[in-house]
Amino acid sequence: MTITHRTTVIRRIVPLAAAVLTLGAGAAVVAGPASANYDCPGGMFCGYDNPNGTGMIVQVDSGCFLHDIGNGGVGDRLSSYWNRTGQKATVYNWTGREWQVLVTIPDNTRGTMPKNVDNIADAVKICD
Repeated sequence: MTITHRTTVIRRIVPLAAAVLTLGAGAAVVAGPASANYDCPGGMFCGYDNPNGTGMIVQVDSGCFLHDIGNGGVGDRLSSYWNRTGQKATVYNWTGREWQVLVTIPDNTRGTMPKNVDNIADAVKICD
């Protein structure tokens, strides 16, 4: 019975570890209670579950690569953002065949995703 319990624990830990590893360096998926409006540290891109900059779901640094937030478990949830990276941020949707550009967000910009692309983002890329 102890072996079964350990196996169950390992089965739960391995998928979690795999999900964290697929995010790539610099990406952090944050799940938790709603925060103050547009609470985001300097040098980061923050994405929120709610249209008013609350309920942070993702925080990524300015590394110039695709931060796959869908694989991190928060795809299709981005409603608002604050880009504090010092570079432009491009938000993408995975169509099942390719990465589709949804919006490009200039540095030091915060706001709500346009209605036609609200809650469909799967990745963020920070680059000039």
